[in-house]
Amino acid sequence: ALAGAAQADVKAYGTLDMSFGSFESLHEKGTDSRVTAVESGAMMTSYIGFGGSEDLGGGLKAEFALESFINADTGKASGNINGDFWSRASWLAVGGSFGRVIVGQYDNAFFTQGWSYSAFGSSMPISPTMNFYYSDAFSTSALSGNLPPWGVAGLAFDTGWSNSITYESPNLSGFTFSAQYAPKETSTGGKDNYTLSGAYNAGPLSVMLNYARVGADNAFYLADQKVFGLGASYDFGVVKVLGQYGQAKTDIGAPEDWKLTTYELGAVVPVSEAGAVLVAYGEGKYSFMGDSFKHRVLSLGYDHKLSKRTDVYAAFKNDAATSFEAGQTFAVGIRHNF
Repeated sequence: ALAGAAQADVKAYGTLDMSFGSFESLHEKGTDSRVTAVESGAMMTSYIGFGGSEDLGGGLKAEFALESFINADTGKASGNINGDFWSRASWLAVGGSFGRVIVGQYDNAFFTQGWSYSAFGSSMPISPTMNFYYSDAFSTSALSGNLPPWGVAGLAFDTGWSNSITYESPNLSGFTFSAQYAPKETSTGGKDNYTLSGAYNAGPLSVMLNYARVGADNAFYLADQKVFGLGASYDFGVVKVLGQYGQAKTDIGAPEDWKLTTYELGAVVPVSEAGAVLVAYGEGKYSFMGDSFKHRVLSLGYDHKLSKRTDVYAAFKNDAATSFEAGQTFAVGIRHNF
């Protein structure tokens, strides 16, 4: 038993993010959406995970991860599209000098781009790009009722891809490449899904380019969609600037594709060894058959590290969109990584 423990590395880990604030979403004119609440996941979705690795010899290593989202304010588990307990991650991988091959439910490159090039990271409530990709939900008054068939204005797939096989290359002088494939897993209808991604990271410069093709129509991949994304950042020391652009075209069985075009510009400005000011502005333009509207998000924040694993923050977001009443959200919180 002791010999086995010495050869394997298994750990529990995760993040708890708790905040208190006044939350107001975009809403129909003449209605009220403001609530005062204790919330989980304002800056990063809370989760718990179990992972490990084993040296297989010959330069090979086996790895695994099982991760579940948590609503830390209530103690309840939460999930992605499929709603299952391990819906944040459930994968097994083999790696070596050739890179890694991962099988199971694993992060998609568009989610990686979304949080890597936003000043607010993976914050679903605050980050403009995360709003456009995953969180926007508009009523039938938008675009004269011509919304995607799943009723959410954004990507037709989740942050992680279920039933997928992913290859990640080794680092080649700063260049990396990944490919992800998920079969439709049905004998009728739909198409297989895949993503191709390339990145360059060297010193202060980071660039990432993505393309995804989604064709299956099931619980995990909701429509026939083509998506392109580009992200870049440069750290000048006194300020880190970030930007990203995305375009999604969805075939909804009409003469014209339903289209989403997004961009976000942002900055992280260190004001001390422990604190930084965060700012981001983004727009998402939704268009179909000559009809269009824009969603504009301005986010401001301050993040202060109390230790290597714990930080406190304050964040403000202003939402504005065609045909909707604007919403303002303000929250203060604490985040702990374990």
